[in-house]
Amino acid sequence: MVGLLCGGLITLLLLNTVLAEGSFRESDLRKANNELAQQKEERKNANARKKMPGAIAEDAEQRNNQRPDWDSIHVIDPDGSPDGQAPVEQGAGAGAGR
Repeated sequence: MVGLLCGGLITLLLLNTVLAEGSFRESDLRKANNELAQQKEERKNANARKKMPGAIAEDAEQRNNQRPDWDSIHVIDPDGSPDGQAPVEQGAGAGAGR
C-alpha cells in the first residue's frame, strides 16, 4: 500500500514537472512573439517616415545630388497643358467667338 502511494506521488511530481516545463516554454514563446510584434511596429513606423515628402527629398538629395528648384514653378493641369496655360486652338483668335 505504501509503495502504491509513493508511486502515485512520484507520478504526480513528474506530471507537475512536465507541465511546469511547458509553462516556461509558453512564456518564452509569448515573450518572443511580443518582441517580434514590436519589431514589426517599429519597421512599419520607419517605412511611414520614409514615405514623407521631407524624407523623400533628403533621400533624393543624398543619392543623386538632386535639389528642389524653388525658382520655377511647373503646373500640369488635368487637361495636360503645361504651366497652367489653356491649349490654344489653331485659327481661333482672342475674340473669334463674339
